[in-house]
Amino acid sequence: MGEFDQRVDLLELTFQKLNIGPYSNNVYVLTCKATKECVIIDTSYSAEPILAACEGAVPKYILQTHCHGDHIDALDEVRKRTGAPMGQHPEDAKEFGTRPDFQINDGDAVSFGRISLRAIHTPGHCRGMLMFLFPGHCVCGDTIFPGGPGKTWNHDQLLQSIDTIKNKVLTLPDETVLYPGHGANSTVAASKKEVTAFEAAGRPNAGEFGDVTWDG
Repeated sequence: MGEFDQRVDLLELTFQKLNIGPYSNNVYVLTCKATKECVIIDTSYSAEPILAACEGAVPKYILQTHCHGDHIDALDEVRKRTGAPMGQHPEDAKEFGTRPDFQINDGDAVSFGRISLRAIHTPGHCRGMLMFLFPGHCVCGDTIFPGGPGKTWNHDQLLQSIDTIKNKVLTLPDETVLYPGHGANSTVAASKKEVTAFEAAGRPNAGEFGDVTWDG
């Protein structure tokens, strides 16, 4: 059991968060209660806990928020053992040289059973980052964390990340829970306060990038 493991039972959907591996990666298994179809979001570290979370369900898709190595350690094994096709944003496939079975673009609906997720393209941490939104619940990958944006490798990338966060994340309803690619959850309301304080302090600083934190 990982420190941040979680199970949320919604009316139509079971939402499992698996916190696994040395980098506190999060994998999500979302299951339609009516049909037992599920989707797997990210495939970090080890196939075994991911497959165990799918027990009693039928994986329809593997959805990658992005394909940095720590988010796809178990991709080949999960793909092989479930037979589920993998989808990612086309820019992500270009950046990392992966071969998705289908592309996911901004605004696309991803349906399984009676559930539909909305894909939201959130470039910054990488060019093809995706979030997956179910009303009130958003799997946001490495777009944003409690305390800061996802890591960036140059200043322009940080500026893009902040712009994405302000226009794609903070525009969601305040009560929306944000489920990141690592560690603990947050909410849109909490993230708004952090970003407001960050900008009030005159940041980002000139040339700033890397593992940036909202509180400096």
